[in-house]
Amino acid sequence: MKLDLTTLSLLAGAIPAVSAHYVFSKLIVDGKATQDFEYIRRNSNGYMPTLAENITTNDFRCNTGSMDAAPSTKIMKVAPGQKIGFQLAYGATMKHPGPLQIYMSKADGDIKSYDGSGDWFKVYQMSLCQDTSDGIKDTDWCTWDQNTVTFTLAENTPPGQYLIRPEHIGLHRGFSGNSEFYFTCAQVEVTGSGTGTPGPTVKFPGVYSPDDANVHFNIYYPTPTTYELPGPAVWSGNGSTPATSVPVVSSKAPAATSAAPISAVEEASTVTPVPASSSTPSE
Repeated sequence: MKLDLTTLSLLAGAIPAVSAHYVFSKLIVDGKATQDFEYIRRNSNGYMPTLAENITTNDFRCNTGSMDAAPSTKIMKVAPGQKIGFQLAYGATMKHPGPLQIYMSKADGDIKSYDGSGDWFKVYQMSLCQDTSDGIKDTDWCTWDQNTVTFTLAENTPPGQYLIRPEHIGLHRGFSGNSEFYFTCAQVEVTGSGTGTPGPTVKFPGVYSPDDANVHFNIYYPTPTTYELPGPAVWSGNGSTPATSVPVVSSKAPAATSAAPISAVEEASTVTPVPASSSTPSE
């Protein structure tokens, strides 16, 4: 049966509008979670998403109001080879279908005054974890019902102060051009003596357009069997030669793709959820 736009709108409207929203509030280093917004810039729109129509503004860097919180946000020292992660607040899990990506951007001075207007490079991504040849289902996404995401900081990451930006894209409203973006920025200082040249680099805003096929993406009809991640390729972390192509998901093999030291499938299957905060959001 063919689904028209009205039917699709009703389907999307059936999804709880508030309970399914979330925000990354805790930084995790080697399995230990920090306090909410201790090292992550607090955004002023709480757990509400940024819609695709607003991803062309400067707020798409670290979220609305985040620069106001930057001076009071702590800086976590991290070393290449450490596992770094993020956890959602309020006991939430990612209950929207869609990919997750993590970016980093090196500050040209004090991270607390850096607005994210410099270059960004992708260090990790999660897409699909199942055979989707019979159509993509919500539970096929590696992120589905997870409350944390973890990646390994590449050994060749140059020292300095960085923003790390986790981003989950909810595609459940993508058919109408209203994909939902959930993201924040952590403030870290990378130690060591890495000499890599991260890339390819992109700018926020500018990395995506609301009309991109993988942003304005219909997960309902016709039922898709593949998904191509938006943005650049993941930096391999090996020397100074960046990856040059955006990976395309296969409908047959495990579909999470990454050039990072640990694959998306491996991370999704091994991550151990950290006990969530007992606080709950106000309606």
